[in-house]
Amino acid sequence: MNEKLMQGCAKLGLNLSQVQFKQLETYINAVLDFNKTYNLMKADNADELAVNHVLDSLAAVPHIASLIDSSSKIGDIGSGGGCPGIPLAVAFPENSFTLVERMEKRCVFLESAVRKMNLKNVKVLCSQADSVEKEIFDLEVFRAFHPFDKKIVKLLFGMLKKGGHLAAYKARLEKINAEMADVQVMVPDYKVINLTVPFLEDHERNLVVIQK
Repeated sequence: MNEKLMQGCAKLGLNLSQVQFKQLETYINAVLDFNKTYNLMKADNADELAVNHVLDSLAAVPHIASLIDSSSKIGDIGSGGGCPGIPLAVAFPENSFTLVERMEKRCVFLESAVRKMNLKNVKVLCSQADSVEKEIFDLEVFRAFHPFDKKIVKLLFGMLKKGGHLAAYKARLEKINAEMADVQVMVPDYKVINLTVPFLEDHERNLVVIQK
């Protein structure tokens, strides 16, 4: 079992089962395997992937838990290699997750990883985000998707139910404030939550939460 992953989850206060740890380890191995052919995610080894991608995704779990209940439908928009959607789907097995990704080779990877992990609460939607059904998600998460601008906010709000939330993984507060100033007309109110990622304590990480 990956020690960094287990120690990091303990630091985050996540009480995951052996099955959940095994699923995350299967995911890490699947990414590393796929990385040999396609540079899917930036990581040279299992520890780097566990910290920079999996623990980074899981750092928001307590905050995301406050935005959802067991019936909430969650979309990971521009899922790429599956973060944050796949780690979050492991952490929230009661919720249904849809990984929205437009690039076919990434979709092939996501479907393969979900199958290997035996993740029953996840489906992959190989589609442009603007072709996704309207108002289907209670929560949308994304990481390294796009900076906020009016076009992106309109696109994200289109898929989101009224009263639903966006939770965007971002880095520096200074950059967040500049992005949000550009969309102030559409998003007058938002919350920035500082995230501490185990073993990356010196990296500034924030979660931007917006309600529709």
